[in-house]
Formats: sequence, C-alpha cells, structure tokens
Amino acid sequence: MTSHHSSVPSIEVELSISARLLLESDASPKPDPLCVVFNHPFGRGWQEYARTEILRDVLNPDFHNKIKIHYCFEEQQKLKFQMFDTDSCSHSLSKHTYLGKVQCTLADIVTVQAYTADIMLNGVKRGQLIITVMDVSHNREELELIFSASHLRKSGLSFSLPDPFLDILSSKKTLMKRTTYLPSTKNPVWPAISVPFRVLRNNRGEYKQLTLQCYHHCKDGHHQLLGETEIHARQLLEAPASFPLKKSHSSKAVIELTTSKTKRVHSFLDYISSGTKLHFTFAIDFTDSNGDPHNPTSLHHIGRDPTQYELAMRAIGDVIQGYTGEMFSLLNFGARSAPVSHELHVRGVEGVINAYRSCLHSIQLGQTGCLSPPIEHVARSAKKHLEWRGLDCDDYFVLVILTCREIADTNQVAKAITEASELPMSVLIVGIGPTSFTSVTRIEEDIKKLSQNGRNAARDVVQYAQFNEILEKYDVMAGGFQLAKQLLADIPEQLVAYMKMKGILPKKKEILCPFSIKN
Repeated sequence: MTSHHSSVPSIEVELSISARLLLESDASPKPDPLCVVFNHPFGRGWQEYARTEILRDVLNPDFHNKIKIHYCFEEQQKLKFQMFDTDSCSHSLSKHTYLGKVQCTLADIVTVQAYTADIMLNGVKRGQLIITVMDVSHNREELELIFSASHLRKSGLSFSLPDPFLDILSSKKTLMKRTTYLPSTKNPVWPAISVPFRVLRNNRGEYKQLTLQCYHHCKDGHHQLLGETEIHARQLLEAPASFPLKKSHSSKAVIELTTSKTKRVHSFLDYISSGTKLHFTFAIDFTDSNGDPHNPTSLHHIGRDPTQYELAMRAIGDVIQGYTGEMFSLLNFGARSAPVSHELHVRGVEGVINAYRSCLHSIQLGQTGCLSPPIEHVARSAKKHLEWRGLDCDDYFVLVILTCREIADTNQVAKAITEASELPMSVLIVGIGPTSFTSVTRIEEDIKKLSQNGRNAARDVVQYAQFNEILEKYDVMAGGFQLAKQLLADIPEQLVAYMKMKGILPKKKEILCPFSIKN
C-alpha cells in the first residue's frame, strides 16, 4: 500500500477514423473530407493534436492515417473530432468548410469494439463518425520462467532442510519478482513465475544487470541467505542455464533456469473493450470525527462550498464514469444506525453528489468507524457475481473509502484485504482532513504478519492517498486531478493480474468494421 502510484506500463493506442454519409457542402457535390483531432490536456484549452490525410470526392471516407495517443486510465482524456470539406491546399482550417464535430473521451472509445457517434453541426446531423482502436504498446510480452536449485544448505550446524525461495532483484537491489517458498528441500523446483519484458531493459533498451538471491524462509521475516549470483537479464532468454551461487554454505549450490518462454500478455484494453465492466462504490465516513454538518468547521459542512468528500468523489467519478456505464454505488459507514448503511445505486457523478448531500440531512453521526465492514460488503458482492456467473464472470469491483480518522480495526482490515486479493476487487483509501493517518502503515504491517502465518495476499489490491496533503500543494482543480492520478493509476494492472491469476481471457467479439457503402 503506497501513497503514490507505482510505475505502470505505458499504453499507446492507435485510432482508425472513418465517416459515413457525410452531407455535401454547398461548395461541391461530394466533399474532400479531412478529420482534425483535438485534445484537452488538464489545465489547458482545446488544442489541435493530429490530422488525417485529405480524401477526394468521397461521402464515406476511411482515412488511412492512424492517430496514436498515449492512454491514461487515471485521467479524463477529452477528445474532439472536427470534420472539414477542404476547399484549397491551405493548412488553415478557416479556409475550409466546417461539416461538424463529435466530442467524447478516450474512455468512450476504448470501452467498445467500434465507437460510433453522429457528426453534428448546429443541431443537425451531418454524418456518422466511426472509430476503432488498437493497443499498439511495445510492452505486451512477458517471460515465463521456471527455476530450480540443487545442494542448498542452511548455515551453521543445522541438519534440517531449508525452506527455499528465490528473489530476482534489479541492479538497484529492488525486488522484481519472488517465487513461493517450498518446505524442507535442498533441491527445489519452483512454480513458474512471469516477468514483464519491460522491466528487463533500461530506458536505452539495454538489458539490465540482475541479482538472483536464494533464501531460507523464516516465519519472523528474518530470512536466511542461502546464496546469490549476478546475471545479465539477457541470460533469462537462454534456458537451460546454470548459475553457481556465491556466499553459499555449499560449494555445490547452483541455481538452474530450466524453462524460459515468451508469452503475449492480454492488456487492460483487451478486457475492457470486450465487455469487462467496472463497478465503483464510494464508502463515506459518517463518524462524529467529521464534526456537526451544521458547523462551518465540519468536514461534512452543509454549505455553498463543496466538502473535501465531494471534491474527491467528483475528481474520481469524472474519470471512471465512462467505464461504469455512469453507474455508482454509495455506502456510509460509522453512522449510528449500522456499521454499513443500505447500498444506494445512482447514475452519474451528479447523482453521487446529490445522494451524499441528501444523507447529510438524515444521518446521525456515530462514534465508531471501522473500515473492514465496507470492504467485506463489497467483497460479498464480488463473491455473489462469481457464484452467479462462474468462470464467465469478468466484472471487477473497486471500493473507494473516504475517511477522516485513523483506522481503528487494522487487524480486521488487513484480514479483509488479504481475502479481497483473491476476488475481482481493488480498495482505494482517501484520507480526508488533517489526520496523519499513520494507521495505514499498521495495515501494511498486519498484512505482513498474516503472510508470516501462511496467509499471503494473492496480489496488491490497495492504494492510498491523503487528499489534505495534495490540496496543500495544489489548488482545488489540480488537487482533484492529482488525487485521481495517484489512486487510479494501478487499477488496470490490478485487474489484469486478477484475470491472469484466475485464467480468465478477454471475451472474443466480432470486430465491427465500418459498413461498406459506395462513394
């Protein structure tokens, strides 16, 4: 669990643009169409991003030039497509006849096989725009590796067999991958592990130096080094290979790479475009730590200015509503009535804000706010979907917890998060107000304790950000933008990690090609 997002792979998409039944302009019986793409980076206005080529005398253009865009799940990427009938060779758009526009977000495009929308001008339909998208990223391969070892030996006079596991570290000694540990063996054959190709090279495309470290697993977390060796990342492509261990208690100890296979990885866009649906739930802290909503100092103050809760929900909701069908769920926790209130289902970000404001007039603030109940509530929803749809279940649930107080039930939260790691689910925690939130660190420690007792989290599912700290550095608009970036950046990788863990492939759908019409 971190307060900032980790390094995530870059995703580049390629847009193919077509149009159908473009209305002729007054200047010519058939237009010479050109499509100009505009984007809207945060903090700036609309600006031209790219153009297609110009086609001559066609009502139904299929433009050859592809538009490449860097895709960021954690940002609302606004796009505008303007269609022109070119009247000259001038680069200035004012010299051409404007046919109409389509305005959307990149999320609208990537969540369907083929995005279609009416080209509108002054309320009149002037044709139809068709956009298909392809993930053209260069990071969609990984290495599947199987390692073994022989003649491993613990230090000292101990004659007991080691419980070995293997770590792969970067040149900066940061952990890249860890195998499971195997009990009581000096000749382990570890289950296959996968390493993304992108982590094996530096920014110049050169293979990195790596370290293989073999340890004896200890329950207290103080693992005993059994040996290590330095290798070049390129050697991972050349199985079988043997690497003698240094700093070992056995002169014969060796690590062996028995299998190395290159595999193509399904991307987040593969899943999201083939029907995988995201379900977002906001869980709001209604404990009395917020203060009386009628008091101007309250974090739930009923007034003209939006609260931090509203600002956070709007910033996150604006980004992800394109992936949820604009549907959201709301929970409150910590109120006097119950640990978790009845779940509300609302449409759109405005629906979220209105439901929250309505609750402020009816809910009585409570004294105890535990975070485990909302996590367990959403986990039950995820389990029900799994039971209902079985292996066909490709829904994914994201819980956003907004809280103003230290976490009282860290042990229960750690347990709930560990169990959630086996489900199609992620947990985002937003710290509201001036509290230091040191309890977040305790959750990490409790998760480690569960791991030492044999209850490992299957994958990383938690992200944390303290909104008050962000707002001390940025204004309200920029603060919301930064909050969404920090919290949402890892969701695509977490979703893909779950699908891979459960062996769920993207659904195959027939690609909707632009329908054929003679020009």
